[in-house]
Amino acid sequence: MPTSASLINPTNFELSPCRVTYKGVDIGATLGNVKVAIVNKKSELKADQLGSTPIDRRISGHEFKIDTEFAEIYNKDLWKVIFPNFKEVGTVNKLIYVDSALGASDIASAGVLNLHPLSKADSDLSGDYNFYLATSEANSEIVFSPTEQQKAKVSFTVYPDFTSTPPRFFTFGDPSINLVNASAGSPVFTGTGNGTLTGVTVFNGYTKTETVTIKCIAAPSANNATFLVTGNVSGTIGAGALSGGPGGTLNFSANQIAFLITDGTTDFVVNDQWTIATVAANYA
Repeated sequence: MPTSASLINPTNFELSPCRVTYKGVDIGATLGNVKVAIVNKKSELKADQLGSTPIDRRISGHEFKIDTEFAEIYNKDLWKVIFPNFKEVGTVNKLIYVDSALGASDIASAGVLNLHPLSKADSDLSGDYNFYLATSEANSEIVFSPTEQQKAKVSFTVYPDFTSTPPRFFTFGDPSINLVNASAGSPVFTGTGNGTLTGVTVFNGYTKTETVTIKCIAAPSANNATFLVTGNVSGTIGAGALSGGPGGTLNFSANQIAFLITDGTTDFVVNDQWTIATVAANYA
């Protein structure tokens, strides 16, 4: 009888704890493992002619949950990061202050959640899970015990990130693979002033697919103007003032976009504006 065997590559196996980073902050020691639950919800399709027999199942939703427990419970800076609706009071001696947060939006407090296996070097992202829009839930339990150390349960819910089309949830592996970089179209100006907007720069992981508007909201004197930067998805991005006399500049930089405005010979007036179409980084 011929001999047959599965093709097994031990390098594809993993046995490792992981580092949990939320909104760019390492949440430190964890207990009870870090668990990722991935669920594609499906609905059955049926026909009267076949009674209750399913003839197909279609994806009707997605659910992603990450559960762990953080152990460094006396680090109040971590409490503020992990539970965004809690308030941190004080500088050296710190207090966590919890009051009513009825109506608070999960999306408004969401951020990037990264899981990096400690068996791999920091530069090796091949085993990373990167969740674009995760929100932690303050459903926890603190136990005082002579035999069990204190810890706080943390559950993260992942929401669709609408900065790309179709909306995205997470990546597993090095996120730079086949990444199409964020991009921006040419600025389109309407108004009176003849200054220039140049050096438009966008950023992978932050720039959204949207229309960015740079609008003059105040021009109190010659060669002076204040611009408000907004996105139709991001909302308010920031503001900056152009000053310094003829030829003055505004060097604006934010997570989503950066650019340089240079004053011209004709002053800007209120409601002068540029619009720039930006496209988030995504995959081909």
